[in-house]
Amino acid sequence: MAMDKSAADAFVYAKASGMMARSYIGKRARQLFSFHTLQELWAFLFKKEVPVVPETLLAKALENEAFSRFLSEYEGLVGNYARPEQILLTLLHNFDYENLKDIGASLILNEKKMPQVHEITPFNIIRYEKWPDIAAVTADGPLAWYNSVPAVTEQHLVNYKLDCQYIRELWSAAKSIRSPCREAILDLLGEKLRIDNIVWAIRLRLYYSMSREEAQPLLAYTDEKKSASDDLASDAVQTLGWELDSFEQWKKWKFSYLLNPHEEGAVWNVDPRWIANSYKSEYVRKAYKLFHKYPFTVCPLVCWFVIKRNELDYIRTASESLRLSISSSQAMQMAGIPEVMHG
Repeated sequence: MAMDKSAADAFVYAKASGMMARSYIGKRARQLFSFHTLQELWAFLFKKEVPVVPETLLAKALENEAFSRFLSEYEGLVGNYARPEQILLTLLHNFDYENLKDIGASLILNEKKMPQVHEITPFNIIRYEKWPDIAAVTADGPLAWYNSVPAVTEQHLVNYKLDCQYIRELWSAAKSIRSPCREAILDLLGEKLRIDNIVWAIRLRLYYSMSREEAQPLLAYTDEKKSASDDLASDAVQTLGWELDSFEQWKKWKFSYLLNPHEEGAVWNVDPRWIANSYKSEYVRKAYKLFHKYPFTVCPLVCWFVIKRNELDYIRTASESLRLSISSSQAMQMAGIPEVMHG
């Protein structure tokens, strides 16, 4: 039942704090990678009986069950507000954007069945029940422009447009927060978006051999001007002029602590995957610290979403590693869990 804002803030903080204490983050994240079978992992995570299905299907069922629990808990927390702040809904909308990419890909391939998606009912901005009519799926919402199936050659451009639109929606929602924690949330989300942009810039150059001129327009910006001094893109634009194999250039970077190790005399190339994984634990650490800094505001729920979504990624990686018989140490490295955990 929805409450007035002050009562909801207090209740949500208390409820979310209890959930956080039981979460598999920090040192507790390692527990997810301590099992030998998917059945053991399922029994550890859920009270439901383990489904009697093949390993491949069990891994997918486990991931779906984890997402359903995540969504149910988040919706339960948001539902305490009569008028939740836009940022709380926008965080969820990311799933709709990603789902639309999968729906578009399946229609390009002329598949007869809708791909498995993570629905966020009742907060969804696309209509999944209208499949396979793409125009009806996106009608009367912010994604209504996506009203036809793109050509294979145009798919990456359409997906880029989706990414940019979501980033702008998220940034706008964060800037509209009416709370003392506004700047703290902007700093948290802004740094994550800047790092994502930097990783993307490196990938465009490393994997697609793009020049500075080719890569710069494909970064994410706060608006259509695509200025080199854009708040979210300027750090990535700066790196476009650096040699990918020059540690001397990269070691002066303000985020140099995220770089893959360098050995004197050895060949070195900047590794975007290493940067992304290094920052993942830093992002969650900052969100956890911020969770308790502004207790009776929208901040704890934003941080809860960040932290619990990361936990969801851990569960998915643990599940896949068991299905593919990947060692726990390798799986934790893939998940971005450092060898020494703090907190």
